[in-house]
Amino acid sequence: MKLLDTNIFVYAQGQPHRFQESCRTLVAWLEGDPAGYAIDTELLQEILHVYSARGERPRALRTFDRLLALFPDPISIGRAEVVVARRLMQEYAALSSRDAIHAAVVQANGLEGIVTTDQAFTQVQGLSAFDPRDLASGV
Repeated sequence: MKLLDTNIFVYAQGQPHRFQESCRTLVAWLEGDPAGYAIDTELLQEILHVYSARGERPRALRTFDRLLALFPDPISIGRAEVVVARRLMQEYAALSSRDAIHAAVVQANGLEGIVTTDQAFTQVQGLSAFDPRDLASGV
């Protein structure tokens, strides 16, 4: 099981970007078959935050609803995840608090890795980061 990072969905819907096409391809594929992939509750919070901060609350709510329909059982953030996130933040200065939560979800839940455009994840020892361009080329 691979965790999906928020940036996959934001780039798929956003302005032209070097990751836009691969993220769109990956999201379209996931809409047909999300098996083997998961989201966490932090991703849902980030979707609400990012689009609301941009003044796009209707988009925030639509995207949230779409993701929750596609992934009806997001991985919850509990004590195990926040304890691991704290350790990761201490060890890896490049990780933001949100990225530390996602990395902790992968580690605490024994997931295969995270699908992301964020290079900070590649610095975390033992964490596999999957580039959406590589995954989209195999779809």
